[in-house]
Amino acid sequence: MRTFLTVALFLTVALASLASQPAEIPPEQWSFYSWDSATGWLETNGVRSGQSALGEKGLNGGWDTWIPAQPGWIHKIRFYYKSEEAAGKLILYVRVPKSGGGLETVVYKPLRMLRSDQPGEFIDGVYVGGADENGWVEFDGGTFIPDVGVTNVNLLIKIRGDAVDSMVVVDDVFVEAEEPRVVPDSAELLFTNSYGRIWEEHVNRKVLPESLPPATFATNALQISAAGGEYESFQLVATPLLGWTNATWTWSNFTGPANLTSTALRCRKVEYMAINETEGPYAHAGLNPDPLTEQLPCSISARSNQTFWFTLELPENQTPGIYSNELVLTANSVEIGRVPVQLTVRSFSLPSSSSLEVRSNCRQSLLLSREPGADDDVLHRYYRNFFAHRSACAAGVSLGVQLNGNSATLDADRYIEHLHFLKDELNADRFYIPSLWIPHENHQMPASASWEGRTIFTDSTFTNLNPDFEIPFRDYMGQWCQRLKNENIFLRPVVKFIDEPKFDDSATIAGIRTIAELLLDIEPGLTIRTAASYPHPELTDVIRLWNIHTDAWNMYIAYINAAQDKGCHIAVYNNAVNLPEHRFLRTRLWPWLLWKYGVDGTLSWWGTVCWCNDLSDPWTAGESSSGILLYPPRPEDVAGPIDSIRWELFREGLEDYEYMRLAKDLVEQLQIRNRPAAAQPGLDALAEAVALVEAWPNVKAQNDEPYSIDPAAVGRARNNLALAIESMSTELNRLATTGWEDFRTDYMLSTNALADNDSDGVKNIDEYVFGGNPTNPALTGTGPTVQPGSNTISFLNWQPAHPTPGINCQAEWTTNLLIGSWMNNFITMTNDSGNPAYQEIVRQISGATESQLFFRLRNIFP
Repeated sequence: MRTFLTVALFLTVALASLASQPAEIPPEQWSFYSWDSATGWLETNGVRSGQSALGEKGLNGGWDTWIPAQPGWIHKIRFYYKSEEAAGKLILYVRVPKSGGGLETVVYKPLRMLRSDQPGEFIDGVYVGGADENGWVEFDGGTFIPDVGVTNVNLLIKIRGDAVDSMVVVDDVFVEAEEPRVVPDSAELLFTNSYGRIWEEHVNRKVLPESLPPATFATNALQISAAGGEYESFQLVATPLLGWTNATWTWSNFTGPANLTSTALRCRKVEYMAINETEGPYAHAGLNPDPLTEQLPCSISARSNQTFWFTLELPENQTPGIYSNELVLTANSVEIGRVPVQLTVRSFSLPSSSSLEVRSNCRQSLLLSREPGADDDVLHRYYRNFFAHRSACAAGVSLGVQLNGNSATLDADRYIEHLHFLKDELNADRFYIPSLWIPHENHQMPASASWEGRTIFTDSTFTNLNPDFEIPFRDYMGQWCQRLKNENIFLRPVVKFIDEPKFDDSATIAGIRTIAELLLDIEPGLTIRTAASYPHPELTDVIRLWNIHTDAWNMYIAYINAAQDKGCHIAVYNNAVNLPEHRFLRTRLWPWLLWKYGVDGTLSWWGTVCWCNDLSDPWTAGESSSGILLYPPRPEDVAGPIDSIRWELFREGLEDYEYMRLAKDLVEQLQIRNRPAAAQPGLDALAEAVALVEAWPNVKAQNDEPYSIDPAAVGRARNNLALAIESMSTELNRLATTGWEDFRTDYMLSTNALADNDSDGVKNIDEYVFGGNPTNPALTGTGPTVQPGSNTISFLNWQPAHPTPGINCQAEWTTNLLIGSWMNNFITMTNDSGNPAYQEIVRQISGATESQLFFRLRNIFP
């Protein structure tokens, strides 16, 4: 086997085929051990690359070798295998020498082998990639970090077969060692005195109990900025020399160009979550800052850190300009110090809801037993919280139905009340509504699938519906949809009836299609969605909203693109970007990745899934579980929701997304107006932002950070987006001139529109209309043309797309140039011309009964 060694940022050990150079680990340095009826050989037929691979067969045996390692670096390991029969497990061991002798295992990863003809699938809720077109399956071995002094590690790849003829071939083993990235310090000291120190840390960076106060003083007041309708957070840290009691912050109204009251700013106490069982090498074991509580005033022990989280909620129509305030910290009944704050209110506003399809599951049944107050009051609090974080959620009540033979009685009043609250109070514009639900154990359509005790299918192909189910279900679903229409809340309703189906089962595909067609036959206005490994081409005409696991993205990108071409919406989910033991930026930059990949949204269960029942209380679990973004109240008489820092930063990331969308829209408007220089700041800012995110983070191993980990770089990119939005908006506002005047200025033409600067026979004003260049006789633009059809005649021409073109293009037709009247009764259509500054206008008339037709285009200007 061979090895490649790159001693730079990356150390890559590629243990691949025998034919490659250089061969630093020859074949004889791989050894095979048989513990129980196993054999090993160097496979030369059908290898993945080169001339050789590792063959293993039997109950218990494996190949091992030693490879060089870089102490303190993060090593990622992966390899490829092919198994005709998935009869057993493939186990990876990474072992390091122990000081007293022997080996210590630092990686133990057993995975059930997939067949060479088996596509990817969901296993225990996580997508596991399947075989490629040649039958090779990637084994992601995760990561390890060798301790200081460890320069070689042992790899063991072992088969644990279910039978003596279980067999696997392993090829292309890669170990990549990544030097830890160093992030510059971002904390600044705000003041220090005999009481202690107050300092600021970047909002995207964790303050740990052991974090040391900075020595560098801030040169200015605390600086924050926000657009209208935006939430903006910052964090301050208090480190007393002696213990403090009753520590709290106060402030007054902001001073500035308009009224901004003190209630726009909120302060909460940052608490810590103990996480002992972490996932991935980048996770922080121990106390992680995350819950935000109202437990103020509070006590702070001597020389310990207490972080305070401030959130500014800016009204949508807040007057732009510079505002000032002063935060006053008191403790022990004395004033500790003051922090001046300078707020820049941007000259633009964000929309009140996300441009993305964003939904976070809120398992409301877990709320009510933990919260004080009436059920509806509790649910309303959580609804407000979700929508304030730019995330929708479903109503937290049940839709009742009772069957009497073939008829259904609907109990929907309370559900309707909650939908009205979501629409009227929170401006919800889409509802995820109940229909039916099919539970399953193996991600396949079960033969026992039923609704209200009625078996759904009559055959094993799942193509024929049971009338005992179909008739009352049609009655139920028809009533439900009609009730929503009667209440004026039939808001682009979405239904889902199965989760993460396996598409290697044809009966499952058929069953999904049968139910989807039934739903759409009952109500064509429904949108059917599902979470799946990829949009199956046999279902994209009935399932129009696909929630794709990001681990499956690269393998199924062709299916995703095909579904998008058919008009399907693509959302994604990733159950490893929201974990509290990882960097805050993992959550903050998730919407940036949504922008990069051009998806339509993100649908997740990040709300209140893991609070009780068989799932652990996050306050005491010692692990992050599913990375929920809200905490149950503690103590129980405290009303929730209890936000997390990640929940706040997820909202900030969604607001960043709106910055990108605004910038892109302004760029396009300026390009239409032929203002490339004015659009360039927007293009540059968008490129800077996208460059900070590289790829979807890995879910299975959580062993990568394919995004910037520098909070300051993220802050600069966001600020540059804001500056670009403001500069481009200013330029658009300045362009009160018409498109013709813009054209004349760009080409330095005279005010005489009828002049012909390039002597090509086309007047300057006509070159403007047709997209020509009045300084180049070879470029006269796209003039009018006539296209005859079977029964119609089309008259086509280009026209400026400028909102105030400064000219009126009037098309007319007649049947006789001498005595005929000129008419303009066309059927008009607009097509994309391929040039953003122009549109192709198509005007049609019926020409079936006319022997001759004449057309003209009159370019009329003041």
